[in-house]
Amino acid sequence: MEIETFLDLTKGTFPIIIKPNIGQPTLINLNKLNDDFASQREKVTFSAHVIAMKSHSVERILEQFHSNLFIQPILKDHGNFSDRRGEKYPIRALEIKKIDKIDLENQPLLTEDHCIAMDMYKTALDIKGIFGKRDALFEIKFEIPNPIINNIIQILNKLNRKVILFDIVHDIPNMSKSKINYHSLALFNKDWANFKFIHATDLHIARRNDFIINFVRDKKRNEISRCRNNEKKIEKVDTFVLERDFEFREEFQDDRYEDLRYAKYNCNYHLRKLINFVNQKVSIDECDLVVFTGDIIDYVRIAKGNKSYKNNIEVFLDILLGINKGLTKPPFLGNDKEFINKEEILVPIFTIAGNHDFHMGHYGMRFMEFHKKFGLTRSDISGYDDIKLHDYFLAFHSTDKTLKDYLRHINPNLNYKLKIGDYYNFIFLDTGHDSVADLHDLLKGGPSTKGFKDYQIDLLRSYIQLSQDGKIIILMHAPPISPNISSNKKRTYKKKFKIKNRAIEWSDFHETNLKKFNETGRVDRILNFKYQTVMYNWSNFMKIITGQDDVIRRKIDMVLCGHTHTLKEYRLKEAQETEIINHGFWLLPLYITVPCEIYTSRYRDMFKTFKDPKNLQIWFDVNKPFIFQTQALGPLSASYKFKPPGFRHVSISDNQICKVDVYSLHLK
Repeated sequence: MEIETFLDLTKGTFPIIIKPNIGQPTLINLNKLNDDFASQREKVTFSAHVIAMKSHSVERILEQFHSNLFIQPILKDHGNFSDRRGEKYPIRALEIKKIDKIDLENQPLLTEDHCIAMDMYKTALDIKGIFGKRDALFEIKFEIPNPIINNIIQILNKLNRKVILFDIVHDIPNMSKSKINYHSLALFNKDWANFKFIHATDLHIARRNDFIINFVRDKKRNEISRCRNNEKKIEKVDTFVLERDFEFREEFQDDRYEDLRYAKYNCNYHLRKLINFVNQKVSIDECDLVVFTGDIIDYVRIAKGNKSYKNNIEVFLDILLGINKGLTKPPFLGNDKEFINKEEILVPIFTIAGNHDFHMGHYGMRFMEFHKKFGLTRSDISGYDDIKLHDYFLAFHSTDKTLKDYLRHINPNLNYKLKIGDYYNFIFLDTGHDSVADLHDLLKGGPSTKGFKDYQIDLLRSYIQLSQDGKIIILMHAPPISPNISSNKKRTYKKKFKIKNRAIEWSDFHETNLKKFNETGRVDRILNFKYQTVMYNWSNFMKIITGQDDVIRRKIDMVLCGHTHTLKEYRLKEAQETEIINHGFWLLPLYITVPCEIYTSRYRDMFKTFKDPKNLQIWFDVNKPFIFQTQALGPLSASYKFKPPGFRHVSISDNQICKVDVYSLHLK
């Protein structure tokens, strides 16, 4: 029986829980509860944001959740979907309040609730009809009764795990299907002074990814079949795409560099492999959560092929949940394991949108040689055609309305804050869709994104204030800085650095090497870093994170980002002498000021050189903020020096970031 993961939320008048949801779950830590199971134990509660009709009274809304709201644990990652889940536990509503539109400037007391509500009204609730006729926002506090908490603690102990995910199940009266917020609660039993998480970005999930690789494999199978059992001819057939498989390992497989360049990548399979990797780490307490920083999908609409899915948001959701649809249709007919969602992820995930999540339609694989980003050759895709002329226009069509199903079923906030333990604050910021204002970069194939609206800068300042003295990690899609190295500059600095018999490499710009040629080691003095970044409020943002803002005078700790599909590491410093760069065409110069000093190196390696944690903390605090840009989990970079798909594995020990390891796909 196929499971319907998307319920039409534009119909009906029943109230809907929109947060927590799978892309922004609520973390509940049981570690601080009393060890005994006495009835005096502190109540375990959580808040949910509900969208309802304006005409409904609070009493009527509460009635809709009376005796028909449950939480259901995910106990294992394999097997039939229903068999993975445990008993449904009833929860009860304690109180409700209506949330009106909020202006942060008019609030006498700043709270996180104000920020969350402001963002919802500016994003999800600003799109007309996204939840049908429902347009009133409420917050309801729910209680998980103590006997159920006792059961959950026993389950944690029995499974020997630190976390259990729960669906929130709303059995709506007079409806055959329940409204389910998948993976909306994560109940932990751990000390958050020590935790680990995975940063993955630019997944580019699309149903088409499976079909393209299935097409390439079928071509090879047909080629073998045409050899008619002629062993000599069969031996000459390149069967790499039929035999290749991957595993995630630390750093990069340099000895198979060329094989990895054309390794016939399937971005959907990368996410399936990541889920397997994560679940293995969960079993040994090596991963507590996953963050996805944008470009979750390649485009929204389903391209030519399987019609079992409404759009690619649903494809992404089903991969996470280990659900398969259309099993009687290609590419499942060959029973190829690469195309099957075998596992359900067992840790909470947190998401933000990227510029591709705003794209309505798809592009042709031959367009601008996009096939190379998937490790394919032109011969591989010869004969594959799923594009019509109007699809090219849809591929560049980006509006906020495109995000409807993301906001409905994944995450209703584009900007939000996550508090982890007593010290860490993750601030998620939306960098918007492609910017046509940055025509220079767009024409060069490296689009910037629109960047931050004024209210987002207000939100950022508020979230930093609410973080007080805690650690701050900002997660965003487009990077705050990104270098543009032209061929001319490569030749210039290859000559200046006296490099012979090899191409110039990024490591040549590391601060220790640059100090041989200038005293500072600053890379911003020789390269343009306002490329493929955020357009609006860029300078304000840079001042905020480096502690130069007029309102916020403190440095943040780290930025994690993606967008360019490249791997880079920087540290920033308040500039005593600012640099002015030309961000325009040479015929039409546009000069901007870089408000900070920029240095680059392999800082992840430097972390490992400190034996004394105190020395690491001192070094980190002196040199922060750090910017860690991660290569894509999906397609390759357009640049010649590519990095195979991968992610970062970040470790916090005694409340200090101590590792930012890089993992990539290795050929088995």
